[in-house]
Amino acid sequence: MSRYEYASIINNDTYHIPAQLMEYEIQLFDAIESSRLKLVNDIRIGELSPNQQSKLLMVKYGVDILEEESVVTVNFIDYLTGRPIASCRRAYTTLGFSVSADIRGAIKRVAKQIAETFPK
Repeated sequence: MSRYEYASIINNDTYHIPAQLMEYEIQLFDAIESSRLKLVNDIRIGELSPNQQSKLLMVKYGVDILEEESVVTVNFIDYLTGRPIASCRRAYTTLGFSVSADIRGAIKRVAKQIAETFPK
């Protein structure tokens, strides 16, 4: 894990951030930036040197809203090999009182896990 320095959010025609996470997109970007990983716009990946590309992770988000809790998952995939490297997954519940509070809580927990997985 220590060799990775860069992250790029997957953003193309085949992948879109889940609708449930749209309003939380800034918090998700902040979660990545709370780690040592530097965000790189997907358009700029070609500007990275081969050495930098070997230190790049692609990032995918997912959300699962259940009756009893919300779960946010952030997957990190090696850019050159396509191999999954890490998956950070956290849940939060308000016992069904507030889905938005559940998602916010899960994002905060997953941000902490990302920072622990890729410490500065």
